Amino acid sequence: MRFSKNSGKIFWGLLFILAAAYLVASKFWSLPSISIFTILLTVFLVTIVIKGIKHVNFWEILFPIAFLCILYDEPLGITALTPWTVLGAALLGSIGLSMIIKPKKEMHFEIEFDSDKPSVSSSEQCTGENIKFDNHFGESIKYINSDNFCKGHFENNFGSLSVYFDNAIIQNGTATVYAENHFGEIQLYIPKEWKVLNNLEHTFGDIEESGRYEGSSANTLIINGETTFGSIEIHYI
Repeated sequence: MRFSKNSGKIFWGLLFILAAAYLVASKFWSLPSISIFTILLTVFLVTIVIKGIKHVNFWEILFPIAFLCILYDEPLGITALTPWTVLGAALLGSIGLSMIIKPKKEMHFEIEFDSDKPSVSSSEQCTGENIKFDNHFGESIKYINSDNFCKGHFENNFGSLSVYFDNAIIQNGTATVYAENHFGEIQLYIPKEWKVLNNLEHTFGDIEESGRYEGSSANTLIINGETTFGSIEIHYI
């Protein structure tokens, strides 16, 4: 998980506040012994929850809460629910809420291509300035053939989504992509000559880059987004 400067302050601030609260509470109640590792993990999970609330990402809200329930199941008296019941509830809740509620900034796209059929591999040639791809429970390959590519939004849940940019033209010098991946993988194939600003974040997942990056072109592709329990891979071709 990538932390900004403000996130780091939040992390350490929460750590000291939690330690102070535990120190005071231990003088009034008989509290179970808590290791420094448990405190650090608690603060880490709470930080993810705060980040998830900020970005309206239910995967980053419900799963850390589920892990907190597992971490403190005995003091809370919920051992009958841990671990699989709370993890299953977090999984189903994240899927349902993510389908219903979307941040406003992720909408307003002209063209939408959906690949929702399970275990089906699809390949499409796509054109337009603003493009949106959704892939759920399957494998999908998209080729962007646009003479004026400006913006893209790619979402993948429990599947594999590959997007090729080698036939895309950026006329205005800069284009923006938002990639959102949960429990799967997104593969981005980008011309090695393009300048790429990688702003991707990960929670319990990976961000990888491969190939020879040159960045010699005047075109710039800004990649925002995040992956949760999966990976986003950038391949320079």
